[in-house]
Amino acid sequence: MTGGTKALLVSGSALAPIAFVLGICVLFVAAVAGGAAEHENELDDSSGLTTGQGAPSHVAGVNTVMLAAYSRAATSITTLRPKCAGMRWSVVAGIGAVESNHAAGRKITPDGAITPHITGPRLNGSGVGGNETAFTDTDNGVWDGDTTYDRAVGPMQFLPSTWKGPSGSDGNSDGIKDPHNAFDAALGTAVYLCGSGRTDLRNDAQLRKAVLRYNRSGAYADKVIGYIRQYDQLTPAGTPRGTAVGGQAGAVIQAALAARGTPYVWGGGDIHGPTKGGYDCSGLLVYAFYKGARITLPRTSQTMRSAGTGVSRNGLQPGDLIVINNDGTWGHVGLYIGDGKMVHAPRPGKSVETTPVTTGYWTQYDWDIRRIM
Repeated sequence: MTGGTKALLVSGSALAPIAFVLGICVLFVAAVAGGAAEHENELDDSSGLTTGQGAPSHVAGVNTVMLAAYSRAATSITTLRPKCAGMRWSVVAGIGAVESNHAAGRKITPDGAITPHITGPRLNGSGVGGNETAFTDTDNGVWDGDTTYDRAVGPMQFLPSTWKGPSGSDGNSDGIKDPHNAFDAALGTAVYLCGSGRTDLRNDAQLRKAVLRYNRSGAYADKVIGYIRQYDQLTPAGTPRGTAVGGQAGAVIQAALAARGTPYVWGGGDIHGPTKGGYDCSGLLVYAFYKGARITLPRTSQTMRSAGTGVSRNGLQPGDLIVINNDGTWGHVGLYIGDGKMVHAPRPGKSVETTPVTTGYWTQYDWDIRRIM
């Protein structure tokens, strides 16, 4: 957050679904009659999967304490800024990558203290570091050691004047708001990016707007968002029970899991939620992908086979679509959530549920796995 382009904290069409429903998760009478008994043998598991903002246990080039700080900040912000959606560790890490290369070369203690301190150039308008606007001292040198001009401080490079405002945070709960502490600085960054209004960082335009508040430079925003996209791909796959799935995949899974218990209704569901009192299999996923990632899927299980890219069963990851040829017409689709399970709207008379998919009943059919994200 250095230089004259750094900003101070500021307050921060629906797409119509495809109208036709021909072939929507078609369960022909024969398929229902012949397959219902087998469906009864499916194991319902309503426990689902823990979704959240957890970071991987290791990311090359990122100190493990910094990584923990990013993850904790993304989790804590949901309470501090409840109007802010889509915050994840990768967003905070994108800022940290550009501002200080994740405090590279510094010693970082388990409680987040960073030594030596990271202090930017004197902001005297000389042009050094791109700064052409003078920022006279606002902290009496407490954080930046300069009593004449301000300098950006800490791993996330806050201006002292910004840190003194709403962004100053206590991320490690020690009673001190220290911009030189990894946990405090990471949480301050999350607070700053969210602002005080309604923000959805899953939306590309809103994400870019938030990053530009941090630094009003298009080139800067491009760099940060590039890192965010890179880190989003590293979000842990939720294969063991309880493992967090973050990023867009986690948000989509969370939206689908929240629909558990909603009745199956043939032709039900669109980007806004259930219609006619419920969801069919494809309608559930049309809703979940739009709610979680603002992605508009084709409306039927058959047409979903053209979405994204194909993946083998061995490459299955949480967030992948599994289109299943259980009726000869590729008439069913579910969302893989990890731990060998999918969430789906199964058939008339049942409700949205989670069920084993990599073992048991569903393994007997052909699959077309589609990776959308």
